[in-house]
Amino acid sequence: MSKRRVLVAAALVAPLLLSGCGTSSEKDGADGGKGGEKAPAEKTTRSVTHALGTLNVPTAPKSVVALDEVAGLTLLSLGIKPKVVYKASAQPRAQEILEAGGVEVRDVTVGTLPAMEKLTVDGPDLMVGTGAAGPAGVGYKKLTKLAPTVVLPIEGTWREIVANTAGYFGKEEIGKRQIAATEALLKKPAEANKAEKGDETLSLLGNSFGQNDFTMPPHVPISTLVAEAGFTRPEFQQREVKGYSVPLSSEFLSEQDAELIVIPKGAYYDPAALQKKPTFKELKGEVVIPDADIWYGMSGFAFYASAHDLNTLASGQGELTSQKTVQDVWKTYLSETTK
Repeated sequence: MSKRRVLVAAALVAPLLLSGCGTSSEKDGADGGKGGEKAPAEKTTRSVTHALGTLNVPTAPKSVVALDEVAGLTLLSLGIKPKVVYKASAQPRAQEILEAGGVEVRDVTVGTLPAMEKLTVDGPDLMVGTGAAGPAGVGYKKLTKLAPTVVLPIEGTWREIVANTAGYFGKEEIGKRQIAATEALLKKPAEANKAEKGDETLSLLGNSFGQNDFTMPPHVPISTLVAEAGFTRPEFQQREVKGYSVPLSSEFLSEQDAELIVIPKGAYYDPAALQKKPTFKELKGEVVIPDADIWYGMSGFAFYASAHDLNTLASGQGELTSQKTVQDVWKTYLSETTK
C-alpha cells in the first residue's frame, strides 16, 4: 500500500489497543500549609496513558499541532484550538470546519507526517495524531523527542472513543455531553422505527479506490450507531468477524439488499464503482449516498453527525450532513456539548 493510502486505510483495518487514560499531577516543589509558607503552585502537567504509552502533557498547552484532521476536529470540539492542522487524512468536511474556526490547515502528503524540520519550526508543546497504525503511531518515538505526543484511538465502541479521547485532555465533562447529545439523536430514529415501521432495514456498503468492495462488521462504531438507531442490517452484515471491514466479492452482493442501501462517498470512496457491478443491479432498495467523512469518521463529531443522518433517514425530514449543511450541524453540536 502506498504512503498516500496508509491513513485512509487505517480507519478501516488498523487495530488499536485502547488502554484508557489516567491523570495525576507532578510535584512542583511548592508546599502549602504551615505559617508563612507558599500555597501549592498550580499543576502544569498531567499524566496521560494512551495506546502507545504514558507521558506528561501540559494542562494548558499554548501551541498544539494536530497531525491530521481527525485530531484537529477532536481538539476543536473539546475547546482546544490547534495552532495548525496538517491534512494527512484527506477529510474535506473536517478541513472546512477547521478553517471556519480560524485554524490554519496545511497541506501534507496524505498518510504521512510533516517533515520534522517543519514541526520544529511550529514549536509545539503538544502534538496529537490519530491511530496507532497511522503516521503518528508509526513515528511516535521521534515525535515525542520534539514534544509530548498523544495518539487518539480508532478502536473500541464509539462511547469509549469519545470518553477516552476527552479524558486525555482533561475534558471529561465535555465528553459526557458529546455522548449524551449523540444518544439523544439516536433515540429519535429508534423510537420512530419501532412505532411506525417496525425494524427498517439498512445495508451499509462501500467501495474504496474504485476497486475494493466492503461492508462493516457489527462491532465497529458506525455499525453500532446504525443498530442503536433501530435499523436492522442484512443477515450477512450481522455476522461478527475480526477486523474493521469485511471484503465483498461480487457473488455476495445479492445478499446485501435492504430498504435503504447506504454507500458513503468521499475522496477515496467511490459508490459508482460498486453500483456498476452486475450483481449490484439485483438489489431493490433505495440507494442513499452520504458523506464518507461522516460515516467513516472516528471523532465525536463524526458519530454525532452520523446519528443526525440516521435520524434524517428514519424520519424522511431534513438533510444529510454534506458540504452544504456541515457547518450548521457542527454549530448545533457545539451548542449541545460546550458551554
